[in-house]
Amino acid sequence: MTIKHRLALAAKRILLGKLNQPQQCNVGIPDPQPEIRVWLHGIGAPRDVTLTHSIVCASPFTICMGGGSSPYDGTPPERLTLQFRQHEDEERLFAELALRHTATIPTKGPALQLFQVESCKNYCLPKGRLWAHYLHLAYVQSRSKSHIRMSTCEAHAMIAAFICPRPVMLVSAVSGNRNNIFPMNLLGNIGDGYFAFALDSTRLAAPLVADAGAVALSSIPMEHSELARQLGKNHKRETISWKQLPFPTTPSIALGIPVPSFASRVIEMQIETTRNLGSHMFFVARVIRDERHSDGAQFFMVHGIYQSWRLANHHEPYAPASNLVSVP
Repeated sequence: MTIKHRLALAAKRILLGKLNQPQQCNVGIPDPQPEIRVWLHGIGAPRDVTLTHSIVCASPFTICMGGGSSPYDGTPPERLTLQFRQHEDEERLFAELALRHTATIPTKGPALQLFQVESCKNYCLPKGRLWAHYLHLAYVQSRSKSHIRMSTCEAHAMIAAFICPRPVMLVSAVSGNRNNIFPMNLLGNIGDGYFAFALDSTRLAAPLVADAGAVALSSIPMEHSELARQLGKNHKRETISWKQLPFPTTPSIALGIPVPSFASRVIEMQIETTRNLGSHMFFVARVIRDERHSDGAQFFMVHGIYQSWRLANHHEPYAPASNLVSVP
């Protein structure tokens, strides 16, 4: 390591703190995650949407909410607030997003509401330290070769959204003679037996899933997270060979789609709605079978700013960072 590199690392540590973490941190926790609750404020009583919301686009940064009957009487309000709070101590507010309603998507199940973020407040770190992280993020983004370009507000909103641990799952899809399996973490239950998820609209995996019309999502035990990370490159592939995977597969029960033999949970679903929202293609799918095989620590992802708080408050160490999606 050169003297210049050592000085740069020392300066970064002084600026960002000794608990500075990679932007993407992998953690092993139970499913559903027990750490963060997400609350919708702005109409009537606050509503717990922890298990009924999902990130569905990075640019423009968009959040989808479902959850059975609509909380709105008539036209949805233009502005709402999404709060991220510690599960064990509801008084501990980590972040807050101001939302603007942009669309309603009817489905055969819940009516889905789409929101874009207008402002973001993050309370994970002291203000001075937080802005040091934001300045470093701006520098990293200025040098990034990613095709996804996010505004400052959108980048800060993504950080806040990943305060809530997001599961990383393997997606299996088959369309004719094309097959693929790849990791994904922009997904979520939206209530009434429906899931929403998002895929980079420029990658080959997105049109394959759209053509397939059905997928199987597999939960990943933390001890197999490295295998899942290795499949990130499959987002750019039109097809793969099941026989060349670094693990055995087994057919899913309802659809017969190959899934990892180590999967702790397999959710099979039929895709009902597909929309291009910008940087990501948005999918709404109806669950047709949900089978859990085992419990234990599952592969989740959080942002490094929240991970710094976790480590400072004696949570378990994190696994190495990954590059499953572009998370600022």
